[in-house]
Amino acid sequence: MRVGFFGNTNNLPFQIARALRRLGHDVCFAIDSTEALHRPEHRYTDVALPYPAWIKDFSPWTDWDCVLPSPRRARLRRFLGACDALVVNGVGPALLPLFTAPGVALLTGSDLECYGDFSMIPGRLALLRKRPRRLRRAVVRLLLTRLVNAQRGGLRRAVGVRYFPPGLVPEADRLLESIGVTALRRFTFQVADIKDIPWCEPPHNPVPRVFCATRLSWVRPLAHGAVELDYKGSDVMVRGLGLFARRHGTPLDIRLVDKGLHVAQTRALVEEQGLGGITTWLAEMSQQQVLEEFRRADIVIEQLGESMIGLAGLDAMAVGRPVIGNARPEILVRAGEIPYPVCQASTAEEVCANLARLAADPVERERAGRAGRAFVERECSPERAARLCLERLGATADHGLP
Repeated sequence: MRVGFFGNTNNLPFQIARALRRLGHDVCFAIDSTEALHRPEHRYTDVALPYPAWIKDFSPWTDWDCVLPSPRRARLRRFLGACDALVVNGVGPALLPLFTAPGVALLTGSDLECYGDFSMIPGRLALLRKRPRRLRRAVVRLLLTRLVNAQRGGLRRAVGVRYFPPGLVPEADRLLESIGVTALRRFTFQVADIKDIPWCEPPHNPVPRVFCATRLSWVRPLAHGAVELDYKGSDVMVRGLGLFARRHGTPLDIRLVDKGLHVAQTRALVEEQGLGGITTWLAEMSQQQVLEEFRRADIVIEQLGESMIGLAGLDAMAVGRPVIGNARPEILVRAGEIPYPVCQASTAEEVCANLARLAADPVERERAGRAGRAFVERECSPERAARLCLERLGATADHGLP
């Protein structure tokens, strides 16, 4: 079976593509972004430029390529036109009507709440340069409307739509319902790249090292274009770290990444909490570098808002590190999913309590890390995600479409 991919947010689709190849399927993968986070060579040591024949670079893909007959779009149609099935992400659903093959949509956030919602158009128009000509503004509005229509139409056409469990993002649930994506066509999974991320022995640093790879976004209202999943509760993390430092006096080595909507505000809060002298600020990095930080860390902190544990936390669990974060167990249980074995926290007090337990006990850190690794091996393998996609496409793991 030949499966075509378009869109690669955080390399999530690429993980599934590699799993499909391991299962014996033919894959055609279209790269759409120049951003390092969404390109496989920045995550995988065995992928480099020039790409092998099954990967083709169509970046920088623009929104307008989805709704206008550009040469880039024509090349994409030729590349994916012979595929038996499609897996799309980002603006990829808008392209599904161009093909006859059945498609599965892997939604990760903004591809639904920004590109699938007409109410976001005025905000995008507001981002145009000052005082645009009235005609230009009208043309952009028309193109944005066509793009949203195409995205919604593609989601209606998809045989399966992967999104987060119902109840996690109520507004997104309503949006999917308004588009016509029924509960029967929704499915969910999370992926940890366990084939490429081996367990790593804990470093047991003399001063416990705490690392957070999650974007620093926490000041409401969020900027236009951000969705509720972008709220990470970074202030809860910093206040929890500060509370631990004041109560216990145990030294920590804190490492934060200079990335997110509210880096400046987070830096100020770090100083306010008295953590400036023990906090190292790191430049934005590749996924390979993030994995190295996980290996060198004793404790990892993930999102503490109202989202759920994402790819960063799952990768940290795969490495074998205890993860403090808000895994939304109440949502997972309600959806019939298995709660994640993380150190559950959604308040500064809970962050502090988990730090007190983990920082003082290397054995407990290793126990929590091994529990996380066992969970992702069992529940989050790329092969499991690939098989779920194949089921939606009407195929099996080892055979083509019936």
